Amino acid sequence: MTVSSHGDSVAYYALRPKAPVRAVVLAAVLAIAGAVLCWFGWPEPRNLPLGIAGAVSAAVGVALGIAAVAFVSSGTLHIVLSDDGFDVSGPGYHKGGAWIDVTGVSATPDGSRLVIAQGLVDRTFIQCPGGVADERMRALTLDVSARLAERAA
Repeated sequence: MTVSSHGDSVAYYALRPKAPVRAVVLAAVLAIAGAVLCWFGWPEPRNLPLGIAGAVSAAVGVALGIAAVAFVSSGTLHIVLSDDGFDVSGPGYHKGGAWIDVTGVSATPDGSRLVIAQGLVDRTFIQCPGGVADERMRALTLDVSARLAERAA
């Protein structure tokens, strides 16, 4: 996604991990099964163990669903590219810099990791969640290459 304001071209990329589909399906199954067990176990005292098992199953299903959503939202890597520089932030990571300070850019052969070098020591690492390059990572790599080529020209 590219947004232009006052002649400054800004691009925003969000590299999100894949949704944990199995965890979401398992959470839904546990929650529904727990609700059904609670329904059948509730009215009579002799079915109390069934109701307790249903309540526990529903609680585990809801907790697993919340954990799956939290995993996706907390694992997102946000990259903002502007004409002047870049900003990378994610879980426990925040780096940025100006294009003028960039001394080199390299990528792994499969394209899943991009390293922006600034000087001899400073590095900014951008890694696609899951370690597999996708369309968003390829677009990001092409955008960084275009901005550096524009700077060099």
